[in-house]
Amino acid sequence: MLFKNKSSPPRRELLKIDGRMLEVKVRLNPRARRMIVKVNPATGEVSVTAPTRRGLNSALDFARREHDWIARQLAIVPGPVALEAGAHFPFRGEMHVIRTAAKGPAPVWRGGGAIWVRGQPAHGPRRVLDFLKREARKEFETRALSHAAALGVKPSRITVRDTASRWGSCSSARSLSFSWRLILAPDFVLDYVVAHEVAHLVEMNHSPRFWAHVRSLIPDMDAAQAWLRSHGRELQRYSAGNNA
Repeated sequence: MLFKNKSSPPRRELLKIDGRMLEVKVRLNPRARRMIVKVNPATGEVSVTAPTRRGLNSALDFARREHDWIARQLAIVPGPVALEAGAHFPFRGEMHVIRTAAKGPAPVWRGGGAIWVRGQPAHGPRRVLDFLKREARKEFETRALSHAAALGVKPSRITVRDTASRWGSCSSARSLSFSWRLILAPDFVLDYVVAHEVAHLVEMNHSPRFWAHVRSLIPDMDAAQAWLRSHGRELQRYSAGNNA
């Protein structure tokens, strides 16, 4: 599966949900199989994707018919958390707090249950995000190459992305992509997602043979799947906010 979709820039419409007007992004994506309504679990942003230009004309009506579902999703959106001084967030499954320092060994470093940041407060969120992406990339590369060697394959590229709907993907060009937010999850969860995508280098499907490859790499993959079902939504809360 690919991260990129060839879609036109979204247009913005207004939809009334529970007495308040919400902005809805209406997108055209020829690769979509049907009309889709989504609510971003971190920001509450509502979007509608239409597979055809004709469908764009009825996209808002489709969203209105999904009023109750949208309202339920919005009710459980916990709200975003900016990666700024004082914020608490998970790193490799353990809660940390962001603290500032006048000096230190690096622009951002980890120590004593905290993520320490040097410099101007306004630059803090971006520096923390960059730190998390670097840490994520190191883990993705190390684990992907290890799992790939075990299966006798090799990815062409490993990239870090910021996605709301997929934890990882494997393209037909053997390129692996992962969400940086996996570095917030426990290691066994990140390891499972990496193994899952590496297994697609052998089987570009979800056949029994594919799952056998995944389980050969991660025998207790059920625990990781259960964790993502229960807690995956929470990881979408964290971002650099307007500094991203």
